[in-house]
Amino acid sequence: MALINGLHFNNIRGDIYGGLTAAVVALPLAIAMGVASGVGAIAGLYGGYE
Repeated sequence: MALINGLHFNNIRGDIYGGLTAAVVALPLAIAMGVASGVGAIAGLYGGYE
């Protein structure tokens, strides 16, 4: 049963693991870029979000 084109419930586990993996990599990188540029961790998170 497809919810939307190409989206199936049997792919949900892989989608969740993929999202968690991306978050584990992206969040520290955004914080580090903010700190390295001198604007602070919060600005790095905001910039990574945008």
